[in-house]
Amino acid sequence: MFVIERLMFVRYVLPGNTFALSNHPTMKKDGPIIIIDDDEDDRLIFEEMLKSLNLPNEIILLSDSTKVVEFISQDHIKPFMVISDINMPRMNGFEMRDEILKDPYLTEKTVPFIFFTTVGNGYTVEEAFKRSIQGYFHKTSDMHQLKDTLKEITDYWRDAIVPEID
Repeated sequence: MFVIERLMFVRYVLPGNTFALSNHPTMKKDGPIIIIDDDEDDRLIFEEMLKSLNLPNEIILLSDSTKVVEFISQDHIKPFMVISDINMPRMNGFEMRDEILKDPYLTEKTVPFIFFTTVGNGYTVEEAFKRSIQGYFHKTSDMHQLKDTLKEITDYWRDAIVPEID
């Protein structure tokens, strides 16, 4: 059971559904983990915590949310996951996600898309999930807790079966 400051992280298993693993494509699990946050300290903390997990993924730090769509539109960028703040200047996380959702290819390319933020009221959570995200978590100052959360998230998505990005 999750004991940390989480608002939502749910796994669904539908009875009767089976997957033929050999015939079912998977996401680019060795792709980069993209961190989007205007706060340099937060970006560096996420980078440090992810590196401490000894993941094979490159970690890409982006500070300007207005440049994200252009960056992920590049053919060679095939993320393992995208982690974003909500409260950012110029373009907040919701506005950025809305821009991504306008393009079906970018929408598929950014699964999983996860918000990590200090905001946690009911309205914000509802607005976040209207944008087809795969997780919403509170930022915490407890580094052990943050590391555990990131480990659970990355472990979950390493095990998950999702469409492969061409």
